[in-house]
Amino acid sequence: MMTIRPFNKTDTDYQALCDVSNAVWPDRPSVPQATKEHDTRRDPKYYWQRLVVESDGAIIASAVYGESEWTHVPGKFFISMQVHPDHQRQGIGTALYDHIMKDLAERGPTIFEAHAREDRQEGMNFLEKRGYKRTLRDQMSELVVADFDPAPFAWTDDRMTEIGVEIRTVSELQGDGVDWKREAWELEYELLKDIPTDDPVTQQPFERWVTWLTHPGFIPEGYFIAIVDGRFIGMTSLWQSLAEKDKLHTNLTGVVRSLRRKGMATALKVRAIEFASDDKHKYIFDFLKRCGALQDNAP
Repeated sequence: MMTIRPFNKTDTDYQALCDVSNAVWPDRPSVPQATKEHDTRRDPKYYWQRLVVESDGAIIASAVYGESEWTHVPGKFFISMQVHPDHQRQGIGTALYDHIMKDLAERGPTIFEAHAREDRQEGMNFLEKRGYKRTLRDQMSELVVADFDPAPFAWTDDRMTEIGVEIRTVSELQGDGVDWKREAWELEYELLKDIPTDDPVTQQPFERWVTWLTHPGFIPEGYFIAIVDGRFIGMTSLWQSLAEKDKLHTNLTGVVRSLRRKGMATALKVRAIEFASDDKHKYIFDFLKRCGALQDNAP
């Protein structure tokens, strides 16, 4: 018998959640620690729920849905579901989706947003059958660090000196006693506004943003800031994957509009790759474009 129930924030449920996710997406592994870290840092003022589906005492599917902190618009809700491959095409996804729709119907929805991968056509079909239309696309990339040839980018150091740009890590700034956090928070929001999205990016409150600096994946030595005359004007940051110890994730790379096309973003990337060129890290994962979703106008 299949049962849909709320997610319990227990080690057992977190492990089962990751077991389902890893069966569905073996190329994008997850671990309970990473999911817990994400959940504890969510802003409670936005509606958000996790559900699981049980059969014979085992969790075979899960869902997370609610209001987006990333691009918050009243009436806009995101939906993400996954069903273990051994239990797909049995109506479980439909039952779970209908359960979510019943819950959200009471909250005045106007737009539903969901993500699907183009190499999994069944997911695309599921959403399009329910009226979703493609609006944007995420394009992912992965660098094998050992394959990177720094020679073509040897010009970046001289170029940064020539235009008066200093690239420093958060670790260095902290060592010098620089109060860097608020200016980095402001810079990040300035850069995020230029990332393609359906709706304007919502600025995370500073008090919540700083909580991410206690995340176990945060690396002060891998967080690079470009500075001109004491002003933060560009950044890139690498975060440690909790699921894959040999992989780093790029969080954000960008330069303020008024100072682009001077090689600063390239210089920042080169510095980040040089940092990753150690015995621990083999890959850097990145989004070439942060722009992918299917949307449905709610009834």
